[in-house]
Amino acid sequence: MMNNTSTHRISLTRQSRLGAQLTLMASLALPAYSLAQDTAWLGVPLPPPLEIGSAPAAIGARGPAPAVVPLEEKGFVELEGRRLAYDLERIVEFSRQSREQRELGGDQLWGRVSGFYSGETTIRWAAERMLDAGIRDVRFQRFEQDPGAVLWIPEKWEVRLLGNPVFGVGSEDVVLETAMALAPSEIPGGELTAPVVYVGKGTPAELMHIDVKGKIAIQHVTPQAHLVFERRSAVPVAQDLMARGAVAVLNLVDQPGNERVRDFSNCGGPCFNVGGRDSWFLQHVMDAAATAGTFAQLRMRLSLQSREYSGLNAINAVAVIPGRASAEAIVINAHADAWFDGAGDNADGLAVLLALARHFGKPENQPLRTLAFVVSAGHHTTGLNGPRNAVRMNPDVFENALLIFNIEHVAQRNLVPARFEFPDGYREFTADSGEAMIVAGITNESPYLQDLFTQGVARYGTNFASSNSTMASGEGGGYRIAGVAMITTMQGPPLYHTSGEVTEVISVPGLERMARFMTFFIEQVDRADRNQINPASKN
Repeated sequence: MMNNTSTHRISLTRQSRLGAQLTLMASLALPAYSLAQDTAWLGVPLPPPLEIGSAPAAIGARGPAPAVVPLEEKGFVELEGRRLAYDLERIVEFSRQSREQRELGGDQLWGRVSGFYSGETTIRWAAERMLDAGIRDVRFQRFEQDPGAVLWIPEKWEVRLLGNPVFGVGSEDVVLETAMALAPSEIPGGELTAPVVYVGKGTPAELMHIDVKGKIAIQHVTPQAHLVFERRSAVPVAQDLMARGAVAVLNLVDQPGNERVRDFSNCGGPCFNVGGRDSWFLQHVMDAAATAGTFAQLRMRLSLQSREYSGLNAINAVAVIPGRASAEAIVINAHADAWFDGAGDNADGLAVLLALARHFGKPENQPLRTLAFVVSAGHHTTGLNGPRNAVRMNPDVFENALLIFNIEHVAQRNLVPARFEFPDGYREFTADSGEAMIVAGITNESPYLQDLFTQGVARYGTNFASSNSTMASGEGGGYRIAGVAMITTMQGPPLYHTSGEVTEVISVPGLERMARFMTFFIEQVDRADRNQINPASKN
């Protein structure tokens, strides 16, 4: 029964979703929707609602491959996956509280954000866990946002496809719930209504035939992994569309399920990402309208309220275990910040760091070299750079630093398009038995360090990329001022910076694999000759 409001959605339960997947349609072409005028939206089924707190992919009862535990590590119970999973849940809970309390102005965006209560309480909790581990030197260090820096936060927004009888009887307004306002979008007066134009990938060959002036331009983005790899193409296209006179840009992002996708910024005007099933719906409505000759009547209404923050402050937590024989320091970092639940970015990395603190905090495991753990702030907050301030505020550690290891989203399950499809042709994603590939970046290209990662694959089954890398993304940027070798482990799965990055998509054996590898890595580096670790001057 349809309600009497101007907006309605079709609810799709988890049970019915899984049931729909059992219909094998591997050879099915895109569905030919009915264009009958007695069918709402030209026969295109409405997307399911945004699902908060549940995975946007099919996660069945068959879990990932179990962790490999060498015989000599059987007693390291602090590294067991179930122990790390407990910490993971606690970390994600800080994000959930942020949403419940509407910390960022509403319930459309939440997380563990530096400069806000959620960010600080996460770091204080992590510091308490390191104290519990027996580490006596745990430092809380507050620092200020850079002068002139501004954090832009969208507080309330809406992307609404306007209903019209020309698209069939019952074609009422549809709110695309996965729409995500991107920094630093502004709409004069807070609202605009305009016709839409589809630009595909927005290439010069496409745009030479398209007039976007005065319209909401819609581009199609198909990520090869997570969206960070699409910034160099999608953002310039959006900027070009705005320069050509578009009043706003929508990015249809081919993502699993129906989730909010936060990545991209600086589009040059009002800009929104739209999640997977909402994008699928809008794409097929445009195709059906074009076939019916009614595309020119497609219109959308966008609204946005936002706020800018300056003068913020945050804290890092730094825990130091003095070396038994050397002041040379091995630094291990994990940032605490997250958008949305952030189970993979970076609750899993922080959970691994805490497991390492429990292990090396035991007197019998005290290393030869000094070991410092940094829970850094400011990863997502403009002008709050935790790593840079950690270097500035801890000269006793960083003037003696041998290398810095950054742990950043490392245990998310591997998601692949399933061979089963929904009746409307949408292809669901499903998890396989492993974790998403982890890139291991080593800035000084040390053969000794590279070999440790090779051993990690054989010893623990960690899914490190087969090729070497010098990547130092994420927190690596702030640590460059230390002038030492940096190592970064980082996955690139599709749920990065999305509302679908929930605990359900994290591999518990993957957490254990990474914690055991990191323990092995630290132990080997602790005993290695300095020239093995830094064979050349480049870091």
